[in-house]
Amino acid sequence: MNLPAPALVALALLAAAVRAEPEFTGVLATSSGTLFALRDPAIPRTDWVALQGRFADWVVAAYDRPTDTLTLTRAGESRRIRLKDGAPVQPARLELAGEISFGSGEKLRVERATLAYDQENAFPLKEGLVYRITPTRRPDGNLQYRILLEQTGPGNRVERVSAPSVVTRPGDQFSLRVGDHEIHFKPLAP
Repeated sequence: MNLPAPALVALALLAAAVRAEPEFTGVLATSSGTLFALRDPAIPRTDWVALQGRFADWVVAAYDRPTDTLTLTRAGESRRIRLKDGAPVQPARLELAGEISFGSGEKLRVERATLAYDQENAFPLKEGLVYRITPTRRPDGNLQYRILLEQTGPGNRVERVSAPSVVTRPGDQFSLRVGDHEIHFKPLAP
């Protein structure tokens, strides 16, 4: 079946209009501000965006913490999306609070970090420093946190500083020191 060119253009515009909307998959609330993880399921790609920041053609207009709902706007329309949670029996995510220390005595207090289980969660911190944390439930019920510390240097060269793992009982806090960097986290009550 051959469609005329105007019909093909109309179908292409319709397909773009029904393209999957962004998913709200994480929150990183620190003493320096709050970032929101937005994922485009069509690509798939996740970016951390601040309030009034852009994700594709959307602007993060507002955040309602009690309901974990973001308001996104674009071209005069507004959408409210809730923080995604997948599994009905066990939560698909966990929330941590704690502190990250940098070499010069500088500290960043993390009020709330939302991590998706079995997925790498990347937290951009400062000056090209990124923590990548992957929490996994082990068969024995304990939690394993795989942690990758990356530093972007001159020429946008990414250097893997360290890649340790920590195993804890559910609900236990953990600490880790890598060179001049130290992290200390504890799970928030569900």
